[in-house]
Amino acid sequence: MSMSTIPELLAPAGNLEKLQIAFAHGADAVYVGGHVFGLRKYADNFTDAQLERGIQMANEQGKSVYVILNGMAHHSDLGPIASYLSTLQRLGPHGLIIADRGVFELAKQHTNLPLHVSTQACITNAHAALSWVKAGASRLILAREVSLSECQEIHDVTGTELEIFVHGAMCASYSGKCVISNYSVGRDSNRGGCIQSCRHPYQFQEQAPTHMMNAKDLNALSLLPQICKAPIASIKVEGRMKSNLYLANVVASYRHALDAIASGEHQAFQDQKDTLNQQLSSVSNRTFSTGGLTQRPAQESVLANFNGYNKSAVFVGTVKAISSDGQPFISLKTEIHKGDQLTVLSQTGRRYLLDVTNMQTPNGTPLSSARANQLVKVQASGPFQRFDVVQKTLT
Repeated sequence: MSMSTIPELLAPAGNLEKLQIAFAHGADAVYVGGHVFGLRKYADNFTDAQLERGIQMANEQGKSVYVILNGMAHHSDLGPIASYLSTLQRLGPHGLIIADRGVFELAKQHTNLPLHVSTQACITNAHAALSWVKAGASRLILAREVSLSECQEIHDVTGTELEIFVHGAMCASYSGKCVISNYSVGRDSNRGGCIQSCRHPYQFQEQAPTHMMNAKDLNALSLLPQICKAPIASIKVEGRMKSNLYLANVVASYRHALDAIASGEHQAFQDQKDTLNQQLSSVSNRTFSTGGLTQRPAQESVLANFNGYNKSAVFVGTVKAISSDGQPFISLKTEIHKGDQLTVLSQTGRRYLLDVTNMQTPNGTPLSSARANQLVKVQASGPFQRFDVVQKTLT
């Protein structure tokens, strides 16, 4: 890759609506779980019909959909996985994300799709990377413990596409290889059942409870200039089970930063970096670190006592449609009241205020308040677009 190559911005999509939101707010690609072996058992995940529609949408927009099959397979899983691979071959996603070597070989037998090696495979060195490339991998999603300088060394040996995580939750174990949930609650961490045991407090005798395994969230926005000079093909945001607000906010922030760097506006990026980081901090997070991207991190730089999520904004709803007179229909996720002042995250990257001075049901009945899961029409000046996301600032 040449110097200052702008990587693909890869976003999580826990369902079809989130796929559309990710694309609308600037993602180049999404990764999704189907109904088989996607390592997020409790996410919505995609039916075959939804996946087919999502792939069609991506193709229409020149974007990509990668399907996750990255659990650790037991022998009884192989039959259903083989059958699902035949379905995926028919549907035609733009790549499969796989960790298990047996599943990888099955994918080679049943599809001719590009194969990406999951971060769950814990690739941390060039020899491991090269073995996967020789086996047929077209992209390597490196372990989250790999630094940017190590990315360069791995690329020098393999010459293949590399992908790294840049934002979202981090695991206390090597790239997710944890089995605490298996023993504490009987849910297999590496087969979609993780209960995030690392976020819980633990107490030793005669000591106060401590969150000794709670990793801060990853935030590499400040490192984007270095990342764009490194041989990185794709940068990935974590969070298939997080809200529409998280998705739109993080994707738009990274899109804005990447576009500034792509156009040579490095000073503009530096000037806007603090604002972008404030936006990233506004949605639910466990405080931030840059993980292992620059050096082997010290414990205090990546671990933190966990006393609740940090956030200054809450997810209000998503614009589902626009009326003939340009007013938004908002599907609510929280209660709102007449007189509330909301903020719209538009697909242009602009944020603007929305004063709830007049709202009504879809059939025109005036409302003074509206509850979660209700669809309301709000009188406001736009312009609005479907999949704009609405938030409320906490006071």
